[in-house]
Formats: sequence, structure tokens, C-alpha cells
Amino acid sequence: MSTEAKKLIEVALPIKEISAESVRDKSIRHGHISTLHLWWARRPLPVSRAIVFASLMPDPLDPACPSAFVDALEDQLGRAKNLGDPYAPYEDIPYTAAIDKMPDNLRNRLMMFIAKFSPQFIKNEKEGKSTAAKYKLSDYSLIKWDNKNNPDILKKARCLIFIAHQAAIQKEASYKELLEEFEELYQALNDKERAYYDLLDRHLPSPKQQQALKEQETALSQFLAKMPKVFDPFAGGGAIPLEAARLGCQSYGNDINPVAHIIQKASLEFPQKYGKRMRYSLSEFEQRYGESGLAKAKAEGLLFGEEVELPNRLSFDVRFFAEKMLAQAEAKIGQYYPANEEGQKPIAYYWARTARCSNPSCGAEVPLLRQFYLSRKKGKMIYLQPIIQDKDIQFEIKEGSCQLEGWMERANLSCPCCGAVTPNKQLKLQFKERGIKERLIAVIDQGAQGKAYRLAEKRDLDVWSYLPKDIERPLESMEIGNELV
Repeated sequence: MSTEAKKLIEVALPIKEISAESVRDKSIRHGHISTLHLWWARRPLPVSRAIVFASLMPDPLDPACPSAFVDALEDQLGRAKNLGDPYAPYEDIPYTAAIDKMPDNLRNRLMMFIAKFSPQFIKNEKEGKSTAAKYKLSDYSLIKWDNKNNPDILKKARCLIFIAHQAAIQKEASYKELLEEFEELYQALNDKERAYYDLLDRHLPSPKQQQALKEQETALSQFLAKMPKVFDPFAGGGAIPLEAARLGCQSYGNDINPVAHIIQKASLEFPQKYGKRMRYSLSEFEQRYGESGLAKAKAEGLLFGEEVELPNRLSFDVRFFAEKMLAQAEAKIGQYYPANEEGQKPIAYYWARTARCSNPSCGAEVPLLRQFYLSRKKGKMIYLQPIIQDKDIQFEIKEGSCQLEGWMERANLSCPCCGAVTPNKQLKLQFKERGIKERLIAVIDQGAQGKAYRLAEKRDLDVWSYLPKDIERPLESMEIGNELV
């Protein structure tokens, strides 16, 4: 018979609540790791945070659950420490048909800490009204997006994980003793980090800087040594290692795919290393970023007397060097993207290859289009509406849903002028004999209200006359390892 308590994930989870926040997670863009790089089968962050936390929590109703952890739940999630008792179980479970009171026990309180529906959602459910996604969960829920950096809720979660982990190791230790140990390590870590990040020009080696860095690293290693290790050998987009690190665990991620590995470094490692507060003296900042960087710091209100303080060095660097690269690209190829009278610049030229209809009596030059949409975003459906007069094919831009079928299907061209089908073999023969012809159809401008779509004009075609005709193209093979391909 096992003497170890079952984990919470083995007996209960607030599935409905987790699902509600996971649906919302798909629509979040600003600040979400999914916007860093596309990756298939991304795990929603609310699910990842919930399963990591629930996997580390023993079931408090299990007879083998450590008494120190039971005491921790009564203290951390009870009425006394939480104004308004936000982790009280439901008086009437909102997703059941009958009146169904949830028992007030520690298992249910632990689930309500992970995720609990808000009073607004419960009220609307009874009245048959809908609730906006961001208001479905309580403001005290661990997995709610808005609480991703909430210091109070995260500290509570880290404290519970610390005590659950240490109670299994220090079996005779009481909750009070473990709590004191946690508070001491946690406070020391915060103090040493603050002392290190408060240093002026800490990027420059000095005895003071080296000592502060050593103390910060020691405090971090001492805290992490008391926390559980979480390892995801197939980490993919990095959701599970990210949420494990957020909860204060020693987090490890791995993936055989090099793209996944780079995504994980960019979303897990680099923000921890470089995404911290940074204080520069004016001279050091100007030496690093130049006059343009200093102007940017002034414009963003980051200049304080003879110092520049960056709330997040990595964030500032990414924006600064991205703007610098954009300016360099503008200087080199900006003439190919001229602004119009309203100051709008093209960000994309929409070209289509063309082929001649194989019908001898037709011979129309047809754009090889599989579909006509320029944008299929919700609330912004833009498409090309063909205008056909005899053998002449023109377009106009329309908004809404397009019901037209494309002219290319399975690499065969269906002529919109006469209806004849030009098979793939004849298209290839055309391309071989007369080359591949192209046609500029539309232009996408960057406007004040976002992307603007218009038909190509003469001035757009004139741009291509500026292109140099003697462009050098590399002819040598690319080297991969020690072999040439």
C-alpha cells in the first residue's frame, strides 16, 4: 500500500474553468509567446499552468497528505488571510442544472485557487446572458491571464509548491517552520536581485558588480534547490517550461527540433537573462546606443538627470535594433516603396503569374489565382472582384464574403473568358517556351488605421523601372557542414 498521497491532478481539476480561460488564451496577442513564432500544437498557457501546479499539489483529502501542507492550505486559502473569502467553493455550481452546493473542503478550495468563475459570470449564467471572456474567471484565479505577473497570487502559488515539496522531504517539519524557511529564502532572493539590478552600469565588471552578481546567483540557487524540478523532454513551443518557471520551479525544456529549441531560448532563457531593469550612466548609454538611442530614451521618458533607466533591457534592445534595421532597409530599398500624398507607404505588392488560355480562339492572358481574397480576417474580408470584358481581365476591390471559385485547380487553368481548361502540361510548356509572365494586381498600404488595400496604379509599375538590371546573383553552391549541395 502506497504511503504517498495522490496528486490533485489525479483526483480533481476545475475543467470547465480551465477550458473557459483556454478559449480566451487563443485570442490574446499582446505579450503572448504564441506571437513570437508559429508552432503547431501549442499548449494553452492556462492549461499548462494548471497541470504543472496540480501535478505538484498532493490531494489534501488524502489520508497520506502531509499535515504541514494541510495547515498551509488552511492558512493560505482560508478566510482569515483573504478578504472576502475569494476561494470559498461555489454556493451553487454554475454549470449544473440543479442547485448544487460545492462542499467547503480544502480540495475544493485548492481548485478554486487554480480557477473559479467570477460572480459576474455566475449571475449572467442564471439570467441566460453571455459574459465577455476576460470577465469569466475570478480576479483571484491563478490561471487567469491578467494574473500572469501578479506578485501576491504567484507568491501564494510558489509558497504552496515549496511547502508541498519540502513536507515530503522534511517529514517532521511543521507548516510554521517551512513557512519561515520559505519567507527567508524568498525575501533574500528579492533583496539580492533588487540590489544587483539597482547597480549603475552593472554591465561593466567591477568588484562591487561581481560581488552583487555572486550574491544574487547564490540566493537564486538556494531558493531553487528547495523547489521541485520540472522537465519537459518534448517542450515544443515552451508552454510547460514557461509556466513551471513562472511558478518558481527549476524548469527544464528540450526538443529535437532546432526551431523549437530557438523558440524556447527566445521565450524562456533570454527574458530571464536579459529582460531585467537596467540603469545606465548617460555616457555609457550614449556610447552603447548613440544619439538616436538617447533621443528615443528621452521620448519614452527614460532619462532621469544623468541616468537612463530601462524597465526592461531586452524589450528596449529589441525595439531599438529593430528600428535601426528598419531604417537601414529604408535607406537601401525605400525608393521601391514610395509614400503617397497621405504619407501611406506600400508594405506589400500583390503579384500573380499569368498564362495564356490554350483555346486558339481565346488566348486570354489569365492570372493564375486559386482564390480572390486579399484579407480574410474577421471584420475585414477584402477580395478581388474580376471584371471581364471579352478577353480583357480587370479587377475591383470589394469587402465581404467572396463566393467565386478560383481559376486554378490541381495545377490546371480554367479560363474565365471562354471556360476552356489549360492542363498543367501545357502551362509548363508555355513557361519553358516564353518564360514566366507576371502581373501586378494590388498593393497593400500601411495606413493610420492599419492595412489599406487598393488596385495597382501606374506609379506602382513605374517603381520597377528603378530596379537595377545588372544585379549580381550568387552562383556557387551553399555549404552545409563539410559538403556542398
